[in-house]
Amino acid sequence: MKKKISPVKTYIKAMAVFIIAVIIGILLFFAGVQRSVEKNSQRTMMNNVTRQSEHLRTILSIHYEYLNELANQMGQKEELFCQENIDQLTSIYESTDLDRVALIQPDGTAYYDNGQVKNVSHRRYFQEAISGRQTLSDPLESSVDSETRVVLGVPIYNSQRQVIGVLGASYNVTVLSHMLFDDLFDGEGDTLVVSHEGEILICEDGSADNRKISYGDNLFTYYAEKNLEKDDILAKVKADFSESQTGFIQLGLDNTKAEDYYMTYMPMGMNDWMLCYIVPVSAAQQTYSFIQKYELIFLITFCIFVAILIIYIAYKNNREKAKILEVAQRDALTGLYNKNYAQRFIENILKTQPGKHGFMILDIDFFKEVNDNYGHFVGDKVLRTFGNFLKSQFREDDIVGRIGGDEFVILMRNLTDQNAVERKIQKLLNRISELRIEEMNGQGITISVGIALAPQHGKSFMELYQNADQALYRMKRAGKNGYSVYQPEK
Repeated sequence: MKKKISPVKTYIKAMAVFIIAVIIGILLFFAGVQRSVEKNSQRTMMNNVTRQSEHLRTILSIHYEYLNELANQMGQKEELFCQENIDQLTSIYESTDLDRVALIQPDGTAYYDNGQVKNVSHRRYFQEAISGRQTLSDPLESSVDSETRVVLGVPIYNSQRQVIGVLGASYNVTVLSHMLFDDLFDGEGDTLVVSHEGEILICEDGSADNRKISYGDNLFTYYAEKNLEKDDILAKVKADFSESQTGFIQLGLDNTKAEDYYMTYMPMGMNDWMLCYIVPVSAAQQTYSFIQKYELIFLITFCIFVAILIIYIAYKNNREKAKILEVAQRDALTGLYNKNYAQRFIENILKTQPGKHGFMILDIDFFKEVNDNYGHFVGDKVLRTFGNFLKSQFREDDIVGRIGGDEFVILMRNLTDQNAVERKIQKLLNRISELRIEEMNGQGITISVGIALAPQHGKSFMELYQNADQALYRMKRAGKNGYSVYQPEK
């Protein structure tokens, strides 16, 4: 007689085969997810370094524009070193974020805003500027406050277009470099500005790896002495630096390989500088850490409750997709569109709806003082209150987003009258004066606004952003609490 096979055993075997097959499939899926996490983390780093490099160039360009305008005004005076020009140096120092400001004679004698006089004829930035070129010095680390500064120099022309002097101003790039990546990966990365030869010109330590590397060291020598990387990787980095090429590598910074690091770098477009950012792989992938937790929970639950889990997967999958989509689009603090989604959304509208649109950048005045005086908790409440206020003031079709810190962007779509943008902003300024923050002793806030109009001021997000940012900067120079419309250079 043939031995009967128990239906229960058959079912168990089938379920065992099914479970094994599903587990294998899930493991393969998770391996693919991990690869995607690595690629997305690397892409995030590259995109941020690119944007921050552009932002740095934009800031320096604005300063150059401002200095050239002042130099032009000074050059029209009958005497360059008249009292009015000397007094203006103090005004520049007090009204901008530039540090020391100097008016320099053709022989190199420099008159500073603080009354000091010294000769800088041996400085490269002076020699280049007196020959008629706009120049940027190599960074110098102050022995007083350990901050790294550069000097921006522009030639001063008289009415006959002869160079009669130089206007120079120092700028604290240590603070700027820290600001560039402070909100990325919880500030864990190290920001470096490095020359083609590997000399570290600026070093903002975010405690990425306990390395003892600082201003004046050589990046290539450091890796070679520590034997931390293969020669071919170091050779690639050297070649990329020499040719001003963008690059990305993964490296181990200790012999145990206990922790790996990402390093991305790209040319800054100024002198021969390269902007580098180094961050632990774990920090770069921290955004996706919840995936690993869910993997373990999912596998254990699946083995115990196979039948229930099949139904649960379908339910959970739909729920997670909606949640991830919401998280991908919205800023967690204000509920407005976040930076990435707002930029993509606006870019898509500009391409698919070639009508008249109004683009605005809004910045809360003196927001740093709010955080300093009342704390970040109150600062977050100000941002939430302002975000809710903006949502209530614009149409449902308009795009309102927060792109970082206290900076917001708005696109008013499909305008029949582009003067409506200014009317809307004027109403906004009037109504915002009615807002009161209880934790700030009932005080209110003010904002500054820069406006650019599409298509005449730009047909892409970046063009409109740069032009509106210039208008915003002009408004801040004029005293804040108002708006300014971008004026193209004639």
